[in-house]
Amino acid sequence: MEGTVKNGFLKVKDVCELLKISPHTLRYWEKEFSEFFTPMRSPGGHRLYNDHHIRQLLEIKHLLKDELYSINGAKNKLKKFKTERV
Repeated sequence: MEGTVKNGFLKVKDVCELLKISPHTLRYWEKEFSEFFTPMRSPGGHRLYNDHHIRQLLEIKHLLKDELYSINGAKNKLKKFKTERV
C-alpha cells in the first residue's frame, strides 16, 4: 500500500480502502468506539493504525454490517468479548 508509514502503520486512506468504508465512517466509528481503540498520531497529527486497530475495526464492521447490531448493541458485544478474553 502506498500510504503505509515506515513503521508499519497505515494511514486513513489505506484503512478505508482495506475495509471498504468511507473516511467519515471511520471517523464516526473512532468517536463511537473510542473505549476500544484510539489511533496513533504522527508528529504532523495524521491518524495511524496498527494491526490491532485493523482487527478491532473489522470486528466493528462485522457487527454493524453483517450481524446488523446497532451502535449500542455492538458496544455491548465488544464489552462482553473484552471481559471474556481477560
